[in-house]
Amino acid sequence: MNIKRDLFLLFFLVQVAIGFCLKPAQIEGNAPFAKNGELRFYFYKDLLLQHRVLCATAPVDENGYFNVQIPAIETSLLIIAYNTTYGQIFIEPEKHYKIELSADENLLKRIDAELFGSTIHTQFIPADTSELNYKINRFNRYYSLFLYLYADTLHQNIPQATYDSLISLLTDKFPINNDAIDYYSVYVKYKIAYIDLLYYHKEKQKLYDKYLDSRYVFYNNIAYMDFFDQFFEGHLYAGTTKIPKKVFYENINDKRNYYKLLDEMGKDPALVNEKIREMVFIKGLGELYGLDHEFNRTNILMLLMQMEKESKFEEHRIMAKNMINHLTALKYKTEAPDFVLKDVYNSPVKLSDLKGKYVYLHFFSTYCEECIREMLVLKSIQEKYKDSLQIVSIMLDFESTNLYHFVSAHKEFDWMFLHFDGNYAFIDAYGVYALPLGILIDSKGKIVSYPAKSPTQGLLMQIFSIFPSMEKPKEPGEYRY
Repeated sequence: MNIKRDLFLLFFLVQVAIGFCLKPAQIEGNAPFAKNGELRFYFYKDLLLQHRVLCATAPVDENGYFNVQIPAIETSLLIIAYNTTYGQIFIEPEKHYKIELSADENLLKRIDAELFGSTIHTQFIPADTSELNYKINRFNRYYSLFLYLYADTLHQNIPQATYDSLISLLTDKFPINNDAIDYYSVYVKYKIAYIDLLYYHKEKQKLYDKYLDSRYVFYNNIAYMDFFDQFFEGHLYAGTTKIPKKVFYENINDKRNYYKLLDEMGKDPALVNEKIREMVFIKGLGELYGLDHEFNRTNILMLLMQMEKESKFEEHRIMAKNMINHLTALKYKTEAPDFVLKDVYNSPVKLSDLKGKYVYLHFFSTYCEECIREMLVLKSIQEKYKDSLQIVSIMLDFESTNLYHFVSAHKEFDWMFLHFDGNYAFIDAYGVYALPLGILIDSKGKIVSYPAKSPTQGLLMQIFSIFPSMEKPKEPGEYRY
């Protein structure tokens, strides 16, 4: 057993050493929907939080052709983006890919395209049955059909022989070596592990021994990390009988003892593995953060900060940092992400320059009718409170000239208008995934309400409750149009 683990470790170290010498992967192809535009490419820096990081961009010429090099040092899931529509492929270092991309061009024009099922589809040219994407896509089609047909059955108390017969429908069609650590074998193994979790959900130690009792953690394999996430869902709070809850209350709320908490967690047989234990520590604290009636949020953040600083595993330091950002982003009294966007006159406007006034960020697009109705109410608010409240409407149409035409056609809206101008980092920072959306920021640049109430459904009263120094109208009420 030790020999096998040592071989795993040796393989990993060799792969890391080789990675520094590998050439980038190259992708070329056609994206007719993106002519004269730009494609963006992301890696997941952390598959636990699924935090994506921009790794490359590629201009698309007038014929739809693009060519880009991707700095891949290991087999990875790559996200392809155009506007706010996404697709994904698996890429391997040094390989040359030729692909055709397609998408629904009507949905591509919407900032909330994902909500309507918009996606970028990829076709590899030529189709190669031995290529990783072909193999995974083929497996996924059968896997989805299997779950569609048998998911309800798996949740029932069916005999072991019946379960074995069902699971063999997958394992016989997609045989793998369970000891192999290539991306495809690991992917298939842990997708099937999820089905095992549905059936053996009351025998988690058995599943742990089969799938997680290894020194090797497949941080970069989406199927492994998804299984890990499902397996340890709620584990710290309700999933273990080996650690009394008072241990968590004491070492989180009372003493905030990082080392003692990790040591106590190690008494759980499923958390003996140091890597697994630290990952569950990060995931579990993130879940406990939502139980603020039981656990001290400040202490949870400080424990995560200690993990970010002291873990000997780089992957865990990254996860801890991402978890902190995830828990605190756009929360009450946190700093509003600064930005620089251009107004209708092409002049830059910086959010931090607006400090000293209360700010209401109003996100809109010309296709969002409710957003425009909200502006009728904002007009009344602007007329009465412009000395105390700065309204900033930010257009999310992908064509920046639309802002000029909109403002010219609606001179009655005489407050500040900006355009996001293809700044997708700004979109991600503010979590703009659906419209309408408004955010209230105090005079010191701190978030006080995300999302804020709609102007047509109580925004003004919310403003008065949050900012009592603002003078209330003599006859307060909601504006409705």
